[in-house]
Amino acid sequence: MANRLRNRILNLFRIRPEDNVPASVAQHFRHNVIINTLDVSFFFMADSFWNINTIMPVFAATLTDNPFIIGLMPAIANAGWFLPQMFIASRVSHTQKILPLSIRLGAFERLPYLFFAVLALAIPHIGKSTAVILLILLMSWRGIASGMSALPWQEVMARVIPLSHRARFFGFSRVFGQGAGILGSILSGLILANLSYPHNYALGFGIAVILLWLSFAFYAQNREPEPEQLNPPTSNHTLSTPKKSVIDFSMFGRILKNDGNFRIYLFARSISFIGNMASAFIAVYAIQTFQLQDEQAAIFTGIILASGILGYAIWGAVGDHIGPKNMMVLSFICWFAALLVAIFSKSIWFYYLVFALFGLYQSGIGVGDSMLIMELGEESLRPTYLGMGRTLTGSFLLLAPVLAGSLVARYDYSVMFIVS
Repeated sequence: MANRLRNRILNLFRIRPEDNVPASVAQHFRHNVIINTLDVSFFFMADSFWNINTIMPVFAATLTDNPFIIGLMPAIANAGWFLPQMFIASRVSHTQKILPLSIRLGAFERLPYLFFAVLALAIPHIGKSTAVILLILLMSWRGIASGMSALPWQEVMARVIPLSHRARFFGFSRVFGQGAGILGSILSGLILANLSYPHNYALGFGIAVILLWLSFAFYAQNREPEPEQLNPPTSNHTLSTPKKSVIDFSMFGRILKNDGNFRIYLFARSISFIGNMASAFIAVYAIQTFQLQDEQAAIFTGIILASGILGYAIWGAVGDHIGPKNMMVLSFICWFAALLVAIFSKSIWFYYLVFALFGLYQSGIGVGDSMLIMELGEESLRPTYLGMGRTLTGSFLLLAPVLAGSLVARYDYSVMFIVS
């Protein structure tokens, strides 16, 4: 049985001549798959201790009952990941070897996490009002730092994982990542249930820091292929080579003017972020409505991760056949169904389906969007497309909690779910 599974996995990642993969990529492909899967696994396990859709909103709710601040938790993290990317697109485009830059920014990304445990321990001494301000500052640092490292990371993935194998890699690696995350959520739930507040959160955050740096150690072992050329070639179309400047607004303008397909992507993705505003409240709403304890947030995280395993397995298996756009459309349908369940659910047992469907949605978006944005433009302009696709839509992630918080404050959660 074990040999059969091993052979099936090896066949899944076997590169064939008809795949047209450059020899420099194929040479280290298996090594890069293994170490990036380990990186993702430890990263997801760390994330289960401070998940932005479950743990962090519930943690924020222990400090304030302001729905706007609670909604800011995932919004700040997500917007921070998206907004900075366009501003380093030119740097990435003109960097011959991306991995060293990615490693430096990856280390910077992990620095703010060191202070979350300190903040939790400090709550009795500094008061909840001060703790809320520091939490927002730390979440902002966390988001912006992750955004600075995001574009180089995506470019490394595009270089070490060939186009023909991306869906199966993203699906395969995240199946293991979600499994590790489930183990983390079980441990997180035990810690939240058996230690007193705020020491339970402090210990969970501390464990997550160790796991996060383990993921970094594996990521640093990537073997990036030698680039064929230093700078992107000059295009024969109206899109010319980006200048070596911090921000090339003329290049951005030409892309937006000439690429209607990309404009449609930006418009649709921006609207989807507004529709995603309810994700910040699905855990807090359940705990308040069904009068649950904080440790239930870890159970919600486990359900999201468990359904994500199924989702990543499905999307990874079919993704290279149906394409990233269809994956995203099906994912949006899952989220729509989850919101309907949230609106009409009368018991926690039925409400669990919200987290299961959200896990399917999140996994489909994770695979589909990662692939789609890499394929919209020509390869030489990939960093520019990646940066624009993230930054130009990221502002809607900050608009979403403003709208969601105002709807909850003026009406109630149900109205906000309906609008979402």
